[in-house]
Amino acid sequence: MLGPVVSCLRSTSPSTESTRVGSSLHNALICCIQLHVTFCSVLIRVHAVRWMQNWLGRQSRQSRMARFLRRKIESHDQIRLAIGPQSHCAEAWIQVERDQLDLVNPASWSCFFQKSSIDAILAEHVWEHLSEEGGKVAARNCFQFLRPGGYLRVAVPDGFHPSQQHQALQRSGANGMGLDRWCRSYTHQSLAETFLRAGFQVQMIEFFDREGVFHSNHWDVSKGLVKRTLLFDERNVAQPFAYTSLVLDAVKPGPAAMGLESDRASTFELQANVITSVDTDCHRDLGYRELPSEAA
Repeated sequence: MLGPVVSCLRSTSPSTESTRVGSSLHNALICCIQLHVTFCSVLIRVHAVRWMQNWLGRQSRQSRMARFLRRKIESHDQIRLAIGPQSHCAEAWIQVERDQLDLVNPASWSCFFQKSSIDAILAEHVWEHLSEEGGKVAARNCFQFLRPGGYLRVAVPDGFHPSQQHQALQRSGANGMGLDRWCRSYTHQSLAETFLRAGFQVQMIEFFDREGVFHSNHWDVSKGLVKRTLLFDERNVAQPFAYTSLVLDAVKPGPAAMGLESDRASTFELQANVITSVDTDCHRDLGYRELPSEAA
């Protein structure tokens, strides 16, 4: 009588054991998934909290820097800006950092300045870190916010400098990674064109031409000292012309040219001057007006 029952139990025992093992694995898998979901949720929350803290910190820092810049602007009778960490900031100038003023954003300018209110801008080795379009936009913004007769002194690495040319060409076309990389390489022609098209009058100060010949024009250091130049770069003491920059003054047409009167009109009335070394194609294309060259 018991034989068939025992035989049936023996035949079902392995199946029951397999079911139990499968159920245990299933439960363990569900537990692992739940733990994973919980861990991911916690990790996401931690990252979200950190991102929010960093964002709030940046906002607070930018707010403090903006208030500091406004106080400095209010304390100066004339607004003369030294843009970026490489621009020499004399006592009468206002140092402006990248986090304070976005050169390519008109709204950023409007936060601090009224149009036609800035007297002078100095930008040493800034424009090469902007894209081609960004450089044009920044030039137009400078033109809008400079007063009539105000000027912008710009210095960039010289694309025609014999010892810098290869490096400039290698570093141009970088991915816009910020101030540690170049986005654009300039020659005296391309840099002058950028500002002429924005409405400025241009005077070349220091540059190499296509043949590698160096040219310089007299410039007033009190209107903005550019350190990486022939006279002021220490590397040129041991080796002449070891490092020079491409330097120009871009001047917004003065009150006289715009039909206005001002006693400051004669302070810095520059025309679209450039020394005779600039090639004739550049003269024809950009509308340069020649002046005799003068050694720096």
